[in-house]
Amino acid sequence: MSSEAKRVKILTLIELFLGVALVALGIVLLVTGAKSTSSYVLCGEGAISLVFGVRGALIANVPARIGKLVAFGIVVLLLQLACVAAIVYFTGPSEVSHEPMPVCASVVPAIFTLIAVILARGMAKRAER
Repeated sequence: MSSEAKRVKILTLIELFLGVALVALGIVLLVTGAKSTSSYVLCGEGAISLVFGVRGALIANVPARIGKLVAFGIVVLLLQLACVAAIVYFTGPSEVSHEPMPVCASVVPAIFTLIAVILARGMAKRAER
C-alpha cells in the first residue's frame, strides 16, 4: 500500500469515528432537549459520515478502485454541506453564535471528506497515467 493510500485510509477511518461521534452527539442533544431538528440532522450527517468512512476504508485498500471513492466522496461532501446548511437554518443564524457546537461539529467531517477526496483524486489521476 502506497503512502497516499495509507493517508486516504487514515482519513476515512477518522471519518468513521467522527460519524460515530456525531450520531452520539445528536442523541445526547436530543436527550438533553436542545434544538431537536438540528439534532436529527446531526444524527443523519453522522450516519452519512459513518457510511463514507466504512466504504472509503474498504476502497482505499484497492488503489485501482480509487476513482469510485472520488465520485462517492463528492456526493457525500455535498450531502454534508447540505446538512451544515440545514443545521444553520434550523438553529437560526442569530442563534449560531450562542450555540456553535452543532455547527462546528457538522463542519469537521466535511473538511475531512474534502481532504480525502482531494487525495483520492490525485491518486486516481496518477493511476490513469
